[in-house]
Amino acid sequence: MNDTRIQRSSLQSEVCNRLRQEIIDGVWRPGTRLQERLLCERYGISRSPLRESYQSLVAEGLIEVTPNRGAVVTAPTPEKTMQNFELLRALEVLAVRLACRSAKEDDLRGIADLDEQMRDTMARNDIHDFLKLNNAVHRAIVLASGNEPLADVHLVTSRQIIRVQNLDGPLTHRASEGMHQHDEIIAALVARDEERAVRLFEEHLDTVEENLRSRLREFEPA
Repeated sequence: MNDTRIQRSSLQSEVCNRLRQEIIDGVWRPGTRLQERLLCERYGISRSPLRESYQSLVAEGLIEVTPNRGAVVTAPTPEKTMQNFELLRALEVLAVRLACRSAKEDDLRGIADLDEQMRDTMARNDIHDFLKLNNAVHRAIVLASGNEPLADVHLVTSRQIIRVQNLDGPLTHRASEGMHQHDEIIAALVARDEERAVRLFEEHLDTVEENLRSRLREFEPA
């Protein structure tokens, strides 16, 4: 059995990072009440750093804390999710433009390397790692833009989308289509062909949106 206790000194930050990632990964489902005793035992910590971490997660919209129930994982609504996706689209399209103009060559090579890793996961039919690397490519493009405020907002916004994508396991995803789209986008990025890269990326985001809406329909009342 894996040891889930936290050993590092920056306890509050590490607790927050661990709990945030578990919420995004779907370990703690929407509506779940986070029991302090259970989490303290899981991480090997006292209640103080856990309660301090709640403040950050409330600000990010991942949990809510009420007097009667304590900390509860929030349930993403279709409306809020699509609002976050609209913001994500705007941020990522801007990032593509900026990356075409000013990305370092090392950054572009790093994005191409992630693309190759995606290809390997597709060959293994490993949809979990494929989607994880897909998100990593998007994040790498944002970082390649060189715009730190953009990257900060993107990090928080993307978490809201990824957690919906992770609910009840990965969506049935047209991996070959996504792979082809990524190949073309990266080729345009490397060539610094801004208009082509933006057009291709917009088309790719249309596919992402279609998959996201499909996931949201699974949670509509019968």
